[in-house]
Amino acid sequence: MSYKTLPYLESLRTKISAIAPAMQGDPELAAPCNVSANLLDRMIVDHSIALKYQSECYAGMNALLPAIEAELPPATPDQAAIEALRELATICSSSDTSAFGRFIHLCSELQRILLKSTTASAATIVKKLVGIEAGYCRKLELAVAEQAAKAELARNAPAARNVRAINQPALLEFIRHSFPDEKDVSIAESAFISGGFSKFTVGITLAGTRTLPQHIILRGDGSATYGGASVVDEYQLVKAVYDHGVNVPTPLVLEPTGKVFGSPFMLVERRAGKPMGHMFNLPGKHNKALAADIASKLAAIHKVPLQALGDGVDGAKSSTSAKVIAWLDEAENSWAPTGMPSPVFEAALHWLRRNAAINDKAPRTLVHGDYALHNLLFENDRVNTILDWEFSHIGNPAYDLGYFHYMATALCPWDEFLQAYGASGVPIPDEDQLDYNILLATTRLGVMVCQSTSMFRSGAETGMAIAPTVALGYYEMTIKRISDMLEKIL
Repeated sequence: MSYKTLPYLESLRTKISAIAPAMQGDPELAAPCNVSANLLDRMIVDHSIALKYQSECYAGMNALLPAIEAELPPATPDQAAIEALRELATICSSSDTSAFGRFIHLCSELQRILLKSTTASAATIVKKLVGIEAGYCRKLELAVAEQAAKAELARNAPAARNVRAINQPALLEFIRHSFPDEKDVSIAESAFISGGFSKFTVGITLAGTRTLPQHIILRGDGSATYGGASVVDEYQLVKAVYDHGVNVPTPLVLEPTGKVFGSPFMLVERRAGKPMGHMFNLPGKHNKALAADIASKLAAIHKVPLQALGDGVDGAKSSTSAKVIAWLDEAENSWAPTGMPSPVFEAALHWLRRNAAINDKAPRTLVHGDYALHNLLFENDRVNTILDWEFSHIGNPAYDLGYFHYMATALCPWDEFLQAYGASGVPIPDEDQLDYNILLATTRLGVMVCQSTSMFRSGAETGMAIAPTVALGYYEMTIKRISDMLEKIL
C-alpha cells in the first residue's frame, strides 16, 4: 500500500463517521460499524505517521549497534549475531520502512543472544532493545487514539463468535429427563450470547417450570484451541465452590456425552447483572466500593478448602513453579508460529522462566485463572456472579491478583485493592510474587493477542470477534504493559 491510498481510506472513514450515529441504536449494526472505523483508524496511522516512528526505531538501533557488537565474544563470535548486525546496519542506514517487520525480527534474534550473557552491559542493552519496541508501540497506540478522537466515533465491543445449530427437541427431552417433575416445561426462547473463543454460551428461557428457574444458561465445549478445561470438569468445580458460598450460578445438570448439543454442556441458573469492560477496555473512573467488593469476592475463592476440590483440579498434583513452566512452554510454542518476533516478549519469557520458583513461596489455593471484569456480573455496584471457571487450577493466589491488576488500578489505587483483599482474611502475597504474576498474566494474555492478530493479518479469521484485537491496538497495549514491568524488575 502506498501513500496514494490514504485519501481513499480517509474518505471512507469520513463516510462511516457520517452514518455511525444512525447505527448506534441497533447493536447488530453499531458493532461492525464501529470496528470498521477502528480498523480504518489503524490503517491510516499504519501508512502515515507510523512510518516516521519506524524511522525513529532505526535511528535508535543504529546508535546501539556498536555496543551490541562490542558485547559479542571476540574469540568465538556468534556468526548468527554478526549476520544480524550487518543486516540491521543495512536496514537502518537505508531507512527502508518496508523492512520494519524484518527489523523487529532481527532485534528479537539479538535479544535472544544477549539474554544468555550475565554482564551488566548486556543487561543494559536488553533494556534498550525493549525500549525501542515499547516506545514504538506507545507512539502508535497514541496516534490511533488521536485519529479515532479526530473522527469522533465511539468504540464498541465484539459480537458473538461461537454459534451452532440447536436441536431444541433433543434439548427439551434432556431437560425433562433430568428433572422428572418438569413434565410440562417447554423452551420459550433460546439465543447465543456474545462470549469467548473456547465455549458456546446460550441463554434459554423456559415456560411451564415447577422447580427450575425460568432463565437458564447452557455452557458447552467449543472447538477452538485456546485452552481451558472441559465443561465436564468445570461443572464439578462450580458445584464445589457453590457449596462453599462463592458467588457462582446455581449448577443444575451436566450432559457429558455430547449427544444432545454436539459437545458436552452444563446447565446453570442465569443470574442477574451485566459485565463491565475487560482487561483492555478499562473503566473510565474510580469506584472504590466496587473495587473492594471485587477484592473480597476474589478472596472468597482463595479461601475454599482444597480438600473440598479433590485431586482432579488442574495443578493439584504438581508444584506451582512446574505449572508455570508448563504455561511458559505452551506460550512460547504458541507465540513462535504467529510470526510476530519481539524483543519485549523475548525478555519477558526469559525472565519468567528463570524466576519461576518465586511462585512456590506462598501456600497453594484455588485460583480462578480468568478473574476479569468480563467474567463478573455486576448489579447495584456489587459482584453478583463469577463466571467462566475453565482456567481454574491449584496454585499461587498471586496469579489472580496479577491478572486483575490493570482492571483493579482502573477502579482504585493498587494498594487499596490489596488491602481490601487482605481484609477478607487472606494473606497478601509479597511484592515479588505480585510483580512476577502481573508480568506472567500479561505475557500469557499477550500471546493470545499475538495469535488473534496473526489470524486476522493472514485472513484466517476476520470476523467481529477478532477484529477489535487489531483495530483497538491490544498488541500495543500489551507491549506497553510488559515493558513497564520489565523496567521495574530487570
